[in-house]
Amino acid sequence: MRGIEKYLVENIQKVDFGDIDGLYDANLEKYFLDDNYWQKIIEENTFYIIGRKGTGKSAIYKWIQTQSVIHGCLISNLSFKTFPFEKLLKLSDDNFSKPNQYQSIWNNIILSEFASLIVRDELATINDEFKEMKSYVDYVFGEDLVDLHKQITTIADKSSTGISIKYVTGQTEKSCNKTLNDELDNITKINRRLENLIINYLIKYSGSNRFIIQFDQLDDNYNQLQDFNNYHQAIISLFKVIYDINQTFRSKNIKDSKVIAYLRSDIFYSINAFDSESARWDRYKLNLNWSIVNKDDWQNPRLIQVINKRISSSIRSIDERNAFSTIFDSKVIRMEDNGRPINIFKYLIHRTFHRPRDLVQFCIKIQDEVKSTGNLYHRTVNNAEKEYSLWLLSEVENEIGVKVKRIDTLYEFLRLMGSQSFPLTAFKSQFKNFEDKIEMEAEELLKYLYSMAIIHNVNYTTNNTYDYKNRYKKGYTEYFSVIRNDRSTFNRDLKIQIHPGFWKGLHTSNYSNRR
Repeated sequence: MRGIEKYLVENIQKVDFGDIDGLYDANLEKYFLDDNYWQKIIEENTFYIIGRKGTGKSAIYKWIQTQSVIHGCLISNLSFKTFPFEKLLKLSDDNFSKPNQYQSIWNNIILSEFASLIVRDELATINDEFKEMKSYVDYVFGEDLVDLHKQITTIADKSSTGISIKYVTGQTEKSCNKTLNDELDNITKINRRLENLIINYLIKYSGSNRFIIQFDQLDDNYNQLQDFNNYHQAIISLFKVIYDINQTFRSKNIKDSKVIAYLRSDIFYSINAFDSESARWDRYKLNLNWSIVNKDDWQNPRLIQVINKRISSSIRSIDERNAFSTIFDSKVIRMEDNGRPINIFKYLIHRTFHRPRDLVQFCIKIQDEVKSTGNLYHRTVNNAEKEYSLWLLSEVENEIGVKVKRIDTLYEFLRLMGSQSFPLTAFKSQFKNFEDKIEMEAEELLKYLYSMAIIHNVNYTTNNTYDYKNRYKKGYTEYFSVIRNDRSTFNRDLKIQIHPGFWKGLHTSNYSNRR
């Protein structure tokens, strides 16, 4: 082994590439790539953080919380991973028309969280509003102020007279302010009173702390829910409540309190089909998109910066700006794609969905192969790619399993379509033999596969200029995908191609099953 190869092998084994799920990464702060998120999310008028799965929403959600102490901020991070969503969907308020029927319960969750943050503030202003909020929090929740969103959903009850809160602390009625106590049987009255208390308190607040509430993992159980229609309406209700509360704060010049929600972009954009008012949210969103689309995007893209930071934080002697190319030396590894030399970073990216999650996982698989073989060259990457692609296949399968019942049949059909591009007519011709088993029409399936980035559109074109050096008319290829633009839609007039990383997973899984 040459000296340079030995250097690469030794160093790649030292790198902590981290966890593919930033929410559970204990070392996230060490190599988090900060794109001025505190300013963009907390300081500016941002209410909604959207992005495809794996684009770092939960990592930012966690990072914001870790930064809260530095910035003098009391923050409530509400995770919906194990949230009783099915129970919440039963708490519709019949006083509101669809899709607004869940606003009452969401309002109560948010206002109760604000009240809880305020009464825990060491810099609190002890006035009448504070005392009444503390009385309410003590009475309804006692000393258990963890996961109030789950507690409220659990103790809320719907009857013919509306939604009420069942108090479970066992405290006497005297322990609660009489005004709020008299209204606990009516969630609308509770919300109105809490909102007035919170607004009046924050207007007069003289302390330096901020009060922030964050909603994350709202889509974690999306694929397991039986009632998609009501789920969308529940999310619409939540986003309307967030919009109204934040705008009310702004109108009252309350600058240090807000509510933020994180959501998958496909769900966010699908809301338009249910509620036209959602268009007003657009200017208050931050869209997380890591895609590399144009030639200029390849110059120090943020995706390579993610890996650069992880390498340099593990090996201090390596310059962060060139960390990836130092460890993954293209001249030594010598990757090829369709028989042509290719930069290894481009090779990896073409097989991902342009998400940090994918790139980190690919690097981990390469590292595993290096540790196993003691080598790092093109075959090392090719072998690692098989494991990575099987992971990608599994990752996507978890998403499409609800929509497509016969996954094995779908995979069998897609393998027949091959890795090269094909026209719509070829897809429909082959699909005739599978339509009854998959139970979807051809174009319905294509639109769905496109929305999941499993396929993309390809357009082969020729420009009108000549390359005078080589004396031939140059052609170029255009790719259209939700990876590049998460609002992109399937074009039936263009050719179709299966995503290279997904295709590799299909091919590898088929080979593994035959062994």
